[in-house]
Amino acid sequence: MKIVVVDDEKGIVDGLQKMISRYIPECEITGAAYNGIEGLKLILERQPDIVLTDIRMPQADGLYMIQKLQENGCQAKFILLSGYADFEYARRGMQLGVKFYLNKPVEEEELRECVCKVMDVIQEERTKLQEVNELKQEVNSRMMESALRDIIDGGSDSTVYVDELLHMARIPADRTQVICALLEFESSLGTLFENGLDPIFQHIDRTLGLYKGVYRFRYLGSQVAVIITHDSTIEYEELVRAIQRLKDAIFRDLKLSVTVGIGTVKDQLVLGISASFEEARSSLSYKIVKGTGVVIAYPHIMAQPGKRQSVPEDMINKLEAGLDNMDKEACFGTIREIFQWLKEGRELSPVDLQLQCLNILLSSARKLSLDQLQQNDFLGRHILSLEGLSRNRTLERMEDWMVQVIKGIIDFKLEHNMSKKKDIIAEIKDYVSTHYAEAISLAELSSRFFINPYYLSQLFKQKTGDAYLTFLAQTRINKSKELLEKTDLKVYEICQMVGYSDSQHFAKVFEKFTGCKPSEYRKNPPTV
Repeated sequence: MKIVVVDDEKGIVDGLQKMISRYIPECEITGAAYNGIEGLKLILERQPDIVLTDIRMPQADGLYMIQKLQENGCQAKFILLSGYADFEYARRGMQLGVKFYLNKPVEEEELRECVCKVMDVIQEERTKLQEVNELKQEVNSRMMESALRDIIDGGSDSTVYVDELLHMARIPADRTQVICALLEFESSLGTLFENGLDPIFQHIDRTLGLYKGVYRFRYLGSQVAVIITHDSTIEYEELVRAIQRLKDAIFRDLKLSVTVGIGTVKDQLVLGISASFEEARSSLSYKIVKGTGVVIAYPHIMAQPGKRQSVPEDMINKLEAGLDNMDKEACFGTIREIFQWLKEGRELSPVDLQLQCLNILLSSARKLSLDQLQQNDFLGRHILSLEGLSRNRTLERMEDWMVQVIKGIIDFKLEHNMSKKKDIIAEIKDYVSTHYAEAISLAELSSRFFINPYYLSQLFKQKTGDAYLTFLAQTRINKSKELLEKTDLKVYEICQMVGYSDSQHFAKVFEKFTGCKPSEYRKNPPTV
């Protein structure tokens, strides 16, 4: 701890310095002054932790000095040296928040005891401040992650709300290019996830440090999403090589095998993040063909030769209908129909065959949330890892495997009483209409309603015609319009009441939906 001593008697200053050096080795004397004016200048310059000061001094007394220091934001703790006749000075000191006093002449034990009490107070305050800062950092980190999740899961058609999400995620608007990657770790990652992802994040930050912005967070299961932004051109092949080095370093240093899917570089933040991430997600799905522990770039898989016929959409729709109705026989019949279609004159390579089955599998499981998959050992093993699919290289074996997976999905839904008649979108709209003031991200809704966040985003758009984020913003703006018309609440109060944390961004979103600022709307509300 650093101490400054201020007293107009040189003998007292010298004596205090000797006692502190001898009896309080935890402290360091960083300066001394002989009146309040000198003390003020010295303390502002040295920024000590503790100031030991006399009250009565020429030019400016100790209380005047303390007042001026506090006005300048000084955070030091003060110990006042006073005599028995200085009661009025002591009372004024208390009004300034001074809690520690020593009577002259100062004894060694009293000095040490008092300074140690002050050090304990300082340490306690620093500990509390650190806890508060860590909590703020955690809250900010969660807000950033939630915003990034909503951007990548919400698609590219909700640009009104994405502007605010980019602000919440602290992605500067001057970033001209963006690219996404999705890392998937093997099962050995379990204990590391329990203890925190910092070792992985540190490798990501170190390897990709040449780019202006790198945002990484746990996505689903053993997956980590990475969003890279830059203010100049991102050289694609150079980035792929950097990701390869990252993969190798994680395996070398952390003994973790990771497969990486990489999207392509996009020139727009608002539209580009979700589009590049979807490419990264598609690239990662090719691990069943490429194997694990590799880097898979989207342009590379798109350039692969081979048949590209997809299973007809009507067959996929029939399979989804059977799953919705939890009708095993209908699902099994549709699977047989699909595989009969695959057999009829289609000379598929093992690679194409696995890709066709992957399409079927993802269509079958896309409505399930990560929580649902993780709750069931069979589904987690067969859908999250895709190990069974990568082992099967004939139509017959893949058909049998697909039947077992579909059966597992239906059994799980029956076990958890997931009603086939449930209108999940209507329930979500009702929930949002009631809880619009809360931070309702796609991830939060996914957990609450047991539905995959990406599928939820697509289904919401399909059922309502609006992106979920647009619906949420519209709901909030409609409520804010009502409050502006019917109450005298200030704009920043209304902003917080409808779920926005930043009044400037609230005003921007409001203007995008209404064509005017909130203050202008209040002055000239529409007439009915």
